[in-house]
Amino acid sequence: MIYEYALEPILLNNWKDFRYFTEKFGVPNCRLISRYPKRWKKMVYDNLKTCGEIERKRIEENLRLIDERMLKRQHEWDNHQDWLSNAEGEHICRPFRAILAKTNPNHLDFVLEGDNIDETHPLWNVCTSRIVQRDAIGMAACVAPLLRISKDILFIDPHFGPENLRHRRPFEAFLAAAVQGRPGVPLMKVEVHLGDNAPSDFFKETCKQRLPQIIPKEIKVRFIRWHGREGGERFHNRYILTERGGVSFGVGLDDGPPGETDEIKFLDIDTFQYRWRQYSNTEPAFDFIDELVIEGKRDMP
Repeated sequence: MIYEYALEPILLNNWKDFRYFTEKFGVPNCRLISRYPKRWKKMVYDNLKTCGEIERKRIEENLRLIDERMLKRQHEWDNHQDWLSNAEGEHICRPFRAILAKTNPNHLDFVLEGDNIDETHPLWNVCTSRIVQRDAIGMAACVAPLLRISKDILFIDPHFGPENLRHRRPFEAFLAAAVQGRPGVPLMKVEVHLGDNAPSDFFKETCKQRLPQIIPKEIKVRFIRWHGREGGERFHNRYILTERGGVSFGVGLDDGPPGETDEIKFLDIDTFQYRWRQYSNTEPAFDFIDELVIEGKRDMP
């Protein structure tokens, strides 16, 4: 649901094209720029020699801010070949969604010419929502690309109950997806934001009994309980939020009986930023009740 694109550095050698292409990327758009090769940013800088000073500085300033729109990858690189030849070879071994290039001399289907690209092309047109089966594996697979690239992960579900297997199964799958295959990005923070439906003693004791064995080792999860304010926001919607972006779940973060589906939507930038402020403790929308930190004991393959 999040797609990786190889973007030829020369396509960004003027402000108009730089702004067009970079605005099309980011988690809310379900597209990320591959950091291919590792010195990709330097290659963009090197192609700004024909820009005027003001235009070049504008691109340089914005280039420093696009890391959240990029994705690291393990890759091969041949210094004796140009960027496009390398990218075409890389695609054969580890496919991108597509390669965006200045030209397509070999007439390859997976290479899109930057000057002719539009939203109608099937490799460029992506969907920001998906209907999935309400089972742990399907739900986790849908958001796994986002979880793997994020440092801070917040699960928002007012009805999360550690005593419920239907909550524990997806939570275990989400955490496994977050730690497996990470591209060199440390996982710094994992939080679960939930309501205060259960008595505090019951909630804390159940967490200690049921959760360590499903949380990967060396991961600490902070459980934060909230209560809605009178006349304020209703603590109802279910999300997974990260510093890179977020998704909403129409039904919930729990799984359901066979045959049930849910709709997972990537949040637009304004909605994401609004919800992120509410739950990242910068502008809490609810009254704090209590919290608990659980350290994982699960051995991961």
